[in-house]
Amino acid sequence: MIKKRVSKKGLSVIIGYVLLITFGIIISVIVYNYLKSYVPSEALQCPEGVSIFLKEYSCTDNQLNITIKNNGKFNLEGYFIHATNSSNDSLATLNLAKYYANSSINVGLNTSSAVYFHVPVNDSLAPSEDSFNIFNLPNKIYSIEIIPARFQKDGNTPRFVSCGSAKIREVLTCS
Repeated sequence: MIKKRVSKKGLSVIIGYVLLITFGIIISVIVYNYLKSYVPSEALQCPEGVSIFLKEYSCTDNQLNITIKNNGKFNLEGYFIHATNSSNDSLATLNLAKYYANSSINVGLNTSSAVYFHVPVNDSLAPSEDSFNIFNLPNKIYSIEIIPARFQKDGNTPRFVSCGSAKIREVLTCS
């Protein structure tokens, strides 16, 4: 009787590939579960009583003066302000926060993306309070959009939250 030899070289290569794929899947599951904890589960939202009102404005070719009133139920910490520089634009894309100039009544704080309130009593704009702000404009604007912002508690950490549902838009008539 003649016995045939069976080669086992192919079997060891297949076992190596199976182990490699298994370890890759296990490591990807561990990394996914680890990184999943860094992504917030839901976005922070402003409460339902947040509202802002553009009380009055005046503008010239290179300066915009606005008076903002908090007519909501909660304190506001600041706002995002964007403008259009064409009468045909419907989306305000020009960020005016970087053109903020300190006013003599309420000195505010400017960042490159938002304007923060800094009134003499406290650091926020309480309900029914006004804030007067001046912006030095680079060119003529046709409309502005203002989005209020406030600090919301996320656990024990206060987070700066944009209140997009309270956004206002005003078409300007400048001389």
